[in-house]
This record gives sequence, structure tokens and C-alpha cells, in this order.
Amino acid sequence: MTERSAQASRLRFTSRVMRIQPSPTLVVLNRAAELAARGIDVVDFGPGEPDFTTPDPVREAGKRAIDQGKTRYTNTAGCDELRDAIVESYNRRHGTSLTRGHVIAGSGGKQELFNFILALVAEGDEVVVPSPYWVSFPDQVLFAGATPVFAPLDPANAFRPRLRDLEPHVTGRTRLIILNSPSNPTGAVIDFAELERIVEFCADRGIFLMYDETYEFFVYDGNEHVSAVRWMDRYPETVIVVNSMSKTWAMTGWRLGFGIAHPEIVSAAAKIQSHSTSNPSSIAQHAAIEALRGGESEVAKMLEAYRERRRWLVDALNAVPGLQCSPPDGAFYVFPSVRSFFGKDAIADSTTFANYLLDQARVAVVPGAAFGNDEHVRISYATSMERIREGVERMARALGELAGP
Repeated sequence: MTERSAQASRLRFTSRVMRIQPSPTLVVLNRAAELAARGIDVVDFGPGEPDFTTPDPVREAGKRAIDQGKTRYTNTAGCDELRDAIVESYNRRHGTSLTRGHVIAGSGGKQELFNFILALVAEGDEVVVPSPYWVSFPDQVLFAGATPVFAPLDPANAFRPRLRDLEPHVTGRTRLIILNSPSNPTGAVIDFAELERIVEFCADRGIFLMYDETYEFFVYDGNEHVSAVRWMDRYPETVIVVNSMSKTWAMTGWRLGFGIAHPEIVSAAAKIQSHSTSNPSSIAQHAAIEALRGGESEVAKMLEAYRERRRWLVDALNAVPGLQCSPPDGAFYVFPSVRSFFGKDAIADSTTFANYLLDQARVAVVPGAAFGNDEHVRISYATSMERIREGVERMARALGELAGP
């Protein structure tokens, strides 16, 4: 055996790693970044990241934390003051009776989703994931050794989850159902009565419900975000809520998210976290305290900007022949159908459609295949109106060329 073949034989990976794929959204970001590095102007509709700066009071709180020497380890689940601030926010807004023991903070909402999944599901378990879904849900389930079971949502109902969509996919092996509202990628917001039916369904069958409400403050057209935490007092061993500071307060790089669950579930998640990242950044924690206690006026400014962009973008996309775009209930994404372009110029699916736009229009979108729906693409409007207008103009020209003379 040669030295090279011997070295290759040692590069073996575990089945848990081989079961998962890199984040598809990062693949788009990386390719767009490569073009930008070559000096090519790309209108990037890929990122799920606010284009706003972290609010001044929040940034100042982070600076004060550094100046005051608050740079040491904290409790693995987050410092007491942060967990209390989270409790205060939720109890005030939702009338719950949470305590510090119900809360764990980590390095982003993604980490707490991962911790809870690792703590609750195992080989042989099934997890019902409504489709379209956020890209990391299935791979986190696979990493834990369980099986994601996809429940297709009805586009005629704007992809809003309903119990009747989920129930046929529940079996004796179902351990967990994951809901995301407002949804990434569709922007769908679940109805209050529907969420109540799903919570009660899970409670009756001993199934956990994990509810990702990362985009809770960004809803439009009279829609109301409903938090599953409202049912936690009644079903404390059923409901798990995950949230993040990233989207609401434009704190993506600060890496601070949190989970709310039964104290025993929080303890299990903290045990996992203690052997992976330990506590989240102490500096980010103190910035988050300021955000949670400093009011939501900055969030309202972001919401108004997103509302204006959404209104213009939906109308502009629907004016492009072949695109069909429903107005999203919330978040900052649209999820237009691109199926009418399949079969034109080697476009066979959402991935080749996205590649066409990047190659021909220098516009980056995320293929719907990444989210479990290959007939759509995701477009983020978390960028300036100037770039949104430029991007749509480029798309219209490139897609117009597919129609021919």
C-alpha cells in the first residue's frame, strides 16, 4: 500500500456525519461570495440575515460588558440576569408563569434546536417535519440518528401548517413534531386555533412539539404571531420553544439564541451544551439583556422597512411573466413558484434555475429543493430597496430571454 492510499484509508468518517449535508443556503452564499471576490457585482437574495446594524443601545451594552470585565465564563445555560430577562419578556407578553429554570441560552437558536433534538430523539424515533422546512431541521434529526418524516403543506393554503397535514404522518414511532412560524422559507404564519389543535394532539399522544419562532416580530397584513409558549402552563411536558436574538435585533454575528422548555428538558440540553460550546458569549449575553429590556422601537423600524420591501417585491415578481409569488404572512422571504421555467434552456429544477440566474443575471437565490420544495426558490428581502429593484430588473431581463422572440 502506498503512503497516499494508506493516508486515504485513514480518512473515514462516522455514519452520523455521512448522513448529513452542508447547509444549502451556505453553498449559495459561498458561490456568490466567490464571484464577488472576483469583482463581479452580484445581487445577493440568499442570506437570511438583516441588513440593519445592531441597535445602538445594544452595541453600547456589549462595549460596557467588555469595559466592566464581564468577559468570563457564565452558567452553562446563560447568566441569571439574561435568563430572567427572557422570562420577564415572555411572561409579560404571553401571561405565562415561566421561571429561570425553564430557559437555556446558547450560541444561536440553531444550537438550542440541536441540543433539544439530541436530548429527545434517538435511533428508531421519527420526527414529523412540515415541508417546506428550514434547511437544518432534517439534518439535525438525521445527526441524532432519528428519521425525519416530511409532511407536505398545501400551497393553496399559503403553506400554513394544519393538523390535517401532519396527522397522517404520525405513527407509533413519532417522538417530536417541529413547527416554524413565521416560516423560513415561506413566511407562513400558523393560525391560533390550528396551533391549539396541534398542541393538544401532541399532548394527548405524548409527542413533543418544538416550536421555532425566530421571526416572531415580523408579521404583516393583520396576521398575528401566536407563540406556543401560551400552552406551556397547561402542557409543560409537551411544548418546547426556540427563539433567537439574530433576526429581531439584527444580532446574527453575536450568536445568541435561547430555548424555553420544562426544567428537566432544559437540564438535559444544558448537559449536552456543557460538553460542546459551554456558555454562550458573556458579552453577547449582556447585549441581549439590553435588547430584551430596552423596548422594541428599533424592531418596529425594521418591520416598517420590511413591510415596504415586501409590498414592492411581491408586485414586481408577479409582473415578471412565469413567476408566481404569494405575499408572505411574515419573516423576510418570498417563495415564488418557478415551475413554468422548467424545460427551458436546460432548467430542470429549482437548482438549475438558481444557477441560471446566478450565471446570466448575477442574482443569487436559494433553490427550493434546499427546503423540500423543488418548484420554488427563496428570495430574501433583507437588503436595501435599491438592491431589490436592481435584482428584480436583472431577473426580468434574464427570464425574459428564456421566452424567446
